[in-house]
Amino acid sequence: MRKLENIILKNYEEELFDHEVYSKLAEVERDPELKKTLFKLAEMEKKHSEFWREIAEKRGLKVKGKLSTLNKIKVDFYSLLRKILGLDITIKVLESSEEDDIEKYRKLSEMEMFSSEEKQRLKDIMVDEAVHEKVLGNVEAKSVGDFVYGISDGLVEVLAAVSGLSGAISSPLFVAVGGLIVGVSGTLSMAIGAYLSTKSEKDVKIQERKRLELEKNVDQHSVQLRLVNFFTELGVNLNLAKKVSLSLVNVAEDILYPEVKENPVKSALITGLSYITGAIIPILPYLIGLSGLTGLITSYIVAGLSTFIVGSIIGILSGISPFKKGIQMASLALLAALGTHGLGYLASRFLNVSI
Repeated sequence: MRKLENIILKNYEEELFDHEVYSKLAEVERDPELKKTLFKLAEMEKKHSEFWREIAEKRGLKVKGKLSTLNKIKVDFYSLLRKILGLDITIKVLESSEEDDIEKYRKLSEMEMFSSEEKQRLKDIMVDEAVHEKVLGNVEAKSVGDFVYGISDGLVEVLAAVSGLSGAISSPLFVAVGGLIVGVSGTLSMAIGAYLSTKSEKDVKIQERKRLELEKNVDQHSVQLRLVNFFTELGVNLNLAKKVSLSLVNVAEDILYPEVKENPVKSALITGLSYITGAIIPILPYLIGLSGLTGLITSYIVAGLSTFIVGSIIGILSGISPFKKGIQMASLALLAALGTHGLGYLASRFLNVSI
């Protein structure tokens, strides 16, 4: 009995917390489509919390109609994180702190302590969570990801370049100019690549949605089978997947092939701007006149710390340890820089290059 009580109260609090978080994120969201989607997610979580409230009342348990003080603080934290780091990273941090809801509800639906009707409702919530997971993948703003990865590339590549140049060139101005040339060329390359990648993805999704629309008019059964496969791959029971897929055929394209809303030009601008931002960081010591070993060490320290921070953010976006990813990226960046510095030094010694 005590175990059941803990399960009910814990899940009620978790669903109520999710409702409050997504409501708060929706309130501060400026994009009308994202705002609408976040409010829908909030309503979904509210419905889940009401289910747990009903379960509790049936068993004579009292639940609080509001969050605990700790969870209120957590809601405010995520709201602040959204303002500082954007929706993408906030969603990643939020999801990384939660267990797999699909698997959780699957296990709950198999527990004998719940009635047949309750088990069915738990299975319905499991499907909701599968859709929720898919929707979140589409909600996450790509801009933050583009910016972070662009900075990472600029930092690593230009740090290696200026390190190599400093091994052959003593003039800090020439090292800085050489680094800027590498940075500008990389910026153009990255921006063009981001434009082509986003446009290609957008074009492919448009064609896939058109083909699915045609398929819906010709053979709805095959579309339903696609939805069944999609849900079963997410861990939903086959019989339940067949049941819910039938009612989702009309919106199948939004589940299977969601629209790519990113603007190719915007993606190119963000990627290019982020790359040159990262590129300037290791050049700064040389721009202010530091040269020789002092300039090199300063550049390594500034770039190493920056790479660690960027790596930590990438860790959050990738769902892995931020500290581990930060250390990994900073180490690789410094090793690449040391390698190219050695090549520059050898070129200076054996080719008699000295500026």
